[in-house]
Amino acid sequence: LRIRTIMYRVGRSDPPARRGDRRYNSATSKIIRLSAHPDDENIDPTKLELLPATAETFFSDKLKKCGWKGEVEVLMWGTRDERSPLSKLRNHEATIVKEIYSYLENQYARHVKLTVPAALVGTADFGLSYMQFNHGRHGWEKRVISDNDNDAKSSGFEDGFVSFARCGRVQFPEPALRQVNMLPFRFGVKESLPDYLKCYHSLIEQCPYMIDDIGQVGYLTVHESYVDVGEAQRREGLHIESPGIDVHETFTPGVEHSWGMGVFWGPDLYDGGIFMASSVADSSCVWNALVDNRVPGIVDVHGGCEHLRRLIGEGVKLEAGELVWMTDKTPHEALPQKESGYRTFFRIVTPNISVWYADHSTVNPKVPLPSHVKVIKGNKFSQWAAGPNDS
Repeated sequence: LRIRTIMYRVGRSDPPARRGDRRYNSATSKIIRLSAHPDDENIDPTKLELLPATAETFFSDKLKKCGWKGEVEVLMWGTRDERSPLSKLRNHEATIVKEIYSYLENQYARHVKLTVPAALVGTADFGLSYMQFNHGRHGWEKRVISDNDNDAKSSGFEDGFVSFARCGRVQFPEPALRQVNMLPFRFGVKESLPDYLKCYHSLIEQCPYMIDDIGQVGYLTVHESYVDVGEAQRREGLHIESPGIDVHETFTPGVEHSWGMGVFWGPDLYDGGIFMASSVADSSCVWNALVDNRVPGIVDVHGGCEHLRRLIGEGVKLEAGELVWMTDKTPHEALPQKESGYRTFFRIVTPNISVWYADHSTVNPKVPLPSHVKVIKGNKFSQWAAGPNDS
């Protein structure tokens, strides 16, 4: 059951966020996410009321019925076999593959969820339920209030309603061609970083991680390099981090509090997940969507899911220095740069990872890996280059 009401607010500046036992670390307690996304105006209000929803529901008027599940490889062989009636389709392979893609994506439509932009949700102060707005947390809002106490937290695929959130702005150190991947460090402990990376301690502390994570092992990725125009510094193509990283995360929208004649919002809570930022605008894109990676074949062994692109709508291009939090099920990609120049990429993965790829990660002599993390050796890409499940 959902109760819908209309409410008017008197706008005013938000007071400082309150801290609790499991809110932000002390260095970031004053960070409050923007009340509205710049792209909110592009959302169709009639569609917004459907969110969160599977792609099958959201695009029900556009999707074809998935009625054929043959193997693409077998079909391509048939076009080259003169004895096969499929040889009549030779020279039409591109058209065939395009059509097959439409069936493949429809097959997974119920396992892709379109989520609510994080700026459009909040937690009610009268209970652990979440509210959904049609235009930010300020001004006039149409509320959709869930009466389920468990709905206040976005977690996993079934219970997820937010895939990423903007956490504020950061400034980067001057680039010096530093490059590390998944380097272990301890949250809140500057001395756990190698000397050449201590300049990133203040940036790490701007990530609104949980107080409980202080002293725990996190994983730092830094990539500083010169990137030519038209080239992407990081991984192109739609993908999610899981199964490569496989973290556990929960997003809890900020709680609404009365304040005089208006209201203010407490901080959002990010338990687990991934923080990411870059120094170049429009070089990263993130989607308000979640992919259920437990479904066989929905992503490849590296999290690739290009075939799902038409199921998730338009992505959100990040601005320079914009810090975002996302889940390991959130589709994203690196984009080619519009101009040549230096780019810095920054990523923090919170403690709950399951595997660490030794050949692709950076050892930190100061911080050993936790005992529960499985170390996998060998090139993870070449191992699956010709694998039967790779796509």
